[in-house]
Amino acid sequence: MECQTKKHLNRLLEIKSYVEQTDDFLITTHIRSDGDSITSILLFASILRFLKKRFCVYIDDDIPRKLNFLPDIETVENGNNKGCAFQPRCVVVMDCSSLDRVGCVNKFVTKESVIINIDHHPGNQSFGEFNLVDPGESSTVEIVYSLFSLWNIPLSPESATLIFTGIMSDTGKFVFPNTTYRSLSICAEMVKRGAKPDRIASNLYFRNSTNTLKALAAALNTLEFYCEGVISSIYLSYEDLSRNGEVDTEGFVDYLLTIEDTEVVFFMLEEKKDFYRVSFRSKRKVDVNEISKYFDGGGHSRASGCCIQGKLDEVKKKILERIKKYL
Repeated sequence: MECQTKKHLNRLLEIKSYVEQTDDFLITTHIRSDGDSITSILLFASILRFLKKRFCVYIDDDIPRKLNFLPDIETVENGNNKGCAFQPRCVVVMDCSSLDRVGCVNKFVTKESVIINIDHHPGNQSFGEFNLVDPGESSTVEIVYSLFSLWNIPLSPESATLIFTGIMSDTGKFVFPNTTYRSLSICAEMVKRGAKPDRIASNLYFRNSTNTLKALAAALNTLEFYCEGVISSIYLSYEDLSRNGEVDTEGFVDYLLTIEDTEVVFFMLEEKKDFYRVSFRSKRKVDVNEISKYFDGGGHSRASGCCIQGKLDEVKKKILERIKKYL
């Protein structure tokens, strides 16, 4: 553990040194961004702002509506915009296990680009010149906070809000197994520095649109159980997704975790005809990251995802066959 800590610190210091000596950064994260990824890029942007560096923050798609309360969120551009007004020398990639997951932002990555890769996913491909990857951390924003601290940047209420939000989001309201003593200690410090847990929770979890609730109702109506209730699933068809307009499906799968005696649950979202984005969750025994990896996805041992092409029954059969191998 001591060697691992020294290695981690050395990588932090290497990145610190490089950032201080260079300029022209692009900060990005994975497609279908979430609370951890967005707070990570915003917190890193605050470091560059403190150092008076030139940078842009650019992601592939729209920011989830529930995150529009975050400080400096208006500085994030997406694929609908032109992106950087300059050719970045350094591309900082947050919360991505592989470079292809940044989507259209890849057009700014050249052979000359220096990549800083900061992540906490165990399956990270170490695709950067600088790879700061620690699966022992609760979230990517927790790693960025370690970097942030090296400069002794004053912790404003805005920065505290980013850090608390990112950790709260990626630990599933502090109930996932990645919730650690360190992550809770950091969050306590962020409250001391001005983060408002009630306001953050209200924005993250109590602002569902009517369309989202209608879509959730449609998904829950498909609830099925397998293997005497140990496995459960729901799905949302492309028709229901289209019918309900703008919908935020993040968290739909978590409803299944509240069912007593389930061990593995999954949610199939038909994003386009016969193309499913699948979210997995498990409680105690099954490593769903291994299941996702089989389908070229990934994530964490208790929360992961992948994409599968095919008819609903075919996709469901493939998933169930794979899960049963781990029960």
